[in-house]
Amino acid sequence: MPAAATGAGAASASAAGGGGAGASAPPAGAATPGADLEAVLLDDKLVGQVLPDAKAMAGWEEEKRKVDTIDHATTCTASVPCTGKPLSGSVRFSSGDVVARFIVETLPNRDAAKGKLKESYASYGAGPFRKVDSPVLGSESQAFQGQLGESEGIGIVLRSGTVVASVTTEGGPADVAAARRFGAMLVKRIEQAQAGRTPDAGLGLA
Repeated sequence: MPAAATGAGAASASAAGGGGAGASAPPAGAATPGADLEAVLLDDKLVGQVLPDAKAMAGWEEEKRKVDTIDHATTCTASVPCTGKPLSGSVRFSSGDVVARFIVETLPNRDAAKGKLKESYASYGAGPFRKVDSPVLGSESQAFQGQLGESEGIGIVLRSGTVVASVTTEGGPADVAAARRFGAMLVKRIEQAQAGRTPDAGLGLA
């Protein structure tokens, strides 16, 4: 079942799997496919920074944020850090009736990330979702449209090096361009962290 429907786990899909990812040039100022970096992000504090914050999501209200081990066995806290383990992080924002969710999962290497991507892709393929065209984000990505919660929504699933991630939007008209803008921002934040920088990309920079 897709992560957006469960609220846990990340989803990813391969651009090579179809749907026309990369079929057209990204809009001016949007992220383009970056290097397939091997850098790993296994620090829970850093993963928390990769997830967008209130500054990055200006005009949106943050509702829920969590970072835990990838098997969801341990929620990371100051007293119970998860550093060095594969991690899952998620955050949810709302603006009126529209909800946006960001989920990232960190893996120890690219091969592991590709395996997780395939698993997550299969979960979307098993649901009532259809692929839609959208330029590639990160190392590989695919956009989907289908029922999310009580309304038609958009999910963009991607891999950026050793990280797999998903961005979903629901409520209001299904808007692939808006979801892609969120995805471009998330990829930029992931790439910043992989390059050893503090993630600070916002909607105005994506």
